[in-house]
Amino acid sequence: MALGTGALAGCGGTPAPVATADVAPGTTVTPARYLGLVREAVAAARAAAIRLDALPDAPTPAQVRNAAPGLATAAARAARAARQISAARLDDQRLEQQRREIGPLYVTLAAALRVAAQAAADGDVAALGDAVTRAAVQAGRIRAASGSGSP
Repeated sequence: MALGTGALAGCGGTPAPVATADVAPGTTVTPARYLGLVREAVAAARAAAIRLDALPDAPTPAQVRNAAPGLATAAARAARAARQISAARLDDQRLEQQRREIGPLYVTLAAALRVAAQAAADGDVAALGDAVTRAAVQAGRIRAASGSGSP
């Protein structure tokens, strides 16, 4: 679908989903746990991008409605990972600084994916395109804040 999904697709490779058991706000997590949460957030964005990329360049309302369940699942997955990233704290100050910077960006990315999923459910192609553009901008900000080619 020509809605700017390339930036979402560039969020990273295809990491396997990781367990995202609830992290109580302020809980200190290990660097490995934090990086697992980040991988999960990337995987959720990638799952949304795959569903969007499967759409034709000029989708019909019915085609985007058919994509809605998969987008909703990816959006929920992204929201859960974003909540966990935001709730966690790290003793490693370099990673903690990164978490403080990218946590809100992941929350905004997840919100854009939720809007995209709702637009798809409504069959609103224009609103879907707008939401995908917002999500792509957030993905770019995450990549920039993480200092790498992927969030």
